Amino acid sequence: MGDMPNMTTTSASATGGTATTSAQDQAKTASAKAAVVQLTDLPPGFKEQLPEDGLDQEATFQALTTCLGVSARGVGSASSPTYVRGIATQVASTVEYVPMPAVQAMAMAFAGSDKLTSCSKEVFTAGVKRNAPEGATPGPVEVAPLEFPQLGQLTSASRTTTTMQLPGGPAIPITQDLIIVFKGEAVSRLTFLNPGAPFPADLQRALVEKVVSRT
Repeated sequence: MGDMPNMTTTSASATGGTATTSAQDQAKTASAKAAVVQLTDLPPGFKEQLPEDGLDQEATFQALTTCLGVSARGVGSASSPTYVRGIATQVASTVEYVPMPAVQAMAMAFAGSDKLTSCSKEVFTAGVKRNAPEGATPGPVEVAPLEFPQLGQLTSASRTTTTMQLPGGPAIPITQDLIIVFKGEAVSRLTFLNPGAPFPADLQRALVEKVVSRT
């Protein structure tokens, strides 16, 4: 987060290297499915959100990597459902296995820079507007680094804060955290959203540690 061979382009042998690559993809995908946040990881009160109402974390991450000028074709990935408790306390996760050279490029981009700050502001502002409830008016968006224990080779954590003015109601503070952990070929991404206050820190840390420990 040493160059290693790009695992998506290993040459096929006379005995059928393509089948080996396919099997590797399946194994990595299975590993990713087992690693993402499970309902059993969460305390009572959480349930699966309807897909159309869940956090669009993949759109956010793709926009971020595009802005940063990095991308990778994973060799296996999986996303959890969005889990919700109460009105809008939410968590979702994705684990993706990526060839090491691409992991290193992504990790460098997310290690912290002026470009990361500007891209985050741009992407999260667009995301808040895109996901605002009908009739609600989002306030200014602020993005700042989030202090979080270092896991794997690198942990990148950011916090987005805004307000959501509901029709005829108060302006509700909204906090969304994005935590990305680079561990070997595994890139684990977790998104946490909570109205009124940040997502509970102890639960947030426990969930990130569980996901990373399973990669």
